[in-house]
Amino acid sequence: MSRIIIVKKTFIKLIIISGVFLSLISCQKSKKAISEDCIKNLKYSDFIQKVENYLYEDNFQGSVLIGKKNKIIYAQGFGYQDPKSSTLEKNSISTTYEIGSITKQITAAAIMKLVEQGKFNLEDKLSLFYPDYKHGEEINIKMLLNMRSGLTDYINTGDDFFPRKVLNQIEKAQIANRALDDDIVLKYFYTAPLMAKPDSTYFYCNTNYYLLADIIEKITNQSYHEFIQENIFIPCAMSNSNLDFQNTSSKAYDYKGRYYSIPQALSKGCGDINSNVLDLFQWNCNFYNGKVVSKKSFKEMTNYSGYGYGIYCSPDSYFHAGNTNVFNSYLAYYPKEKLSVIVLVNAPVSKISSTIYARNIYKIFKNFNK
Repeated sequence: MSRIIIVKKTFIKLIIISGVFLSLISCQKSKKAISEDCIKNLKYSDFIQKVENYLYEDNFQGSVLIGKKNKIIYAQGFGYQDPKSSTLEKNSISTTYEIGSITKQITAAAIMKLVEQGKFNLEDKLSLFYPDYKHGEEINIKMLLNMRSGLTDYINTGDDFFPRKVLNQIEKAQIANRALDDDIVLKYFYTAPLMAKPDSTYFYCNTNYYLLADIIEKITNQSYHEFIQENIFIPCAMSNSNLDFQNTSSKAYDYKGRYYSIPQALSKGCGDINSNVLDLFQWNCNFYNGKVVSKKSFKEMTNYSGYGYGIYCSPDSYFHAGNTNVFNSYLAYYPKEKLSVIVLVNAPVSKISSTIYARNIYKIFKNFNK
């Protein structure tokens, strides 16, 4: 998802994280504003040193977690939660960020849980949920999940989705951090043109996942937020995650020094989750171990070369990036190594790219294991 336009002390502790004993050592204080809140697994000390050198030398800002199976190898925060704050509180492994489009992976899993319960089928047409939509018989749930619906993206191609006057109002509200009408997307969904013939091509589109969240609400008679809280966050022990507008412990700013987020009315289901590296590791541990959806559903979600259901799939990895106006994020799982790499950044992607850092960390890991 993207914008609308958009002294030293050393000690060793043992703690339990995700039911696994981990070796910990404290982070040494330095002039580089390194968080004191970190986890290091001593078995991987050489690898950790290489990663730290890379992150320190590049003046990385954000939080990083690397885990193998259900054990954390390394987790640490860098830089400040709010670079403009006089307190200059440091980022840590507990710092929360806007995770943007990583939300889509969770929305897709929620849809599959309802399919498993027999609430609806992947082949069900949009006309079942939106009987007045003129293309309702041409598009089904599966096409929304794997980005083949042909719908117009109301975020990345807002000029084609909203009338110019409405788009101007949205842009002003966004910069001012003002709320928009909850139904603003659905109001113009019915008249927006298709960008492509349904099921003819892959086209990344936030509208797909907004509609999936709306369908969850129609099926369950719960808000999307309530459903995710009860069926994902609580079972997966994601106690630091939420879906509340700007409810993060970190802030970030654009090149003009502005802090603003995509309005909640525009981000439902496609980019409205806030989380931290610990919770996203909990998600990976549960999702990739069959504790969120069944093995059959997981195979359905990932049996693709390219975009699956809320997940980019390649022979050696599953991943998704997230990009809001001033935050960006990357969540990856490498099945062969059973490795999680999670990078969350409180800075625009143009300044610090979570994707680049995450992929370079994985390269360091591969070289370490040769």
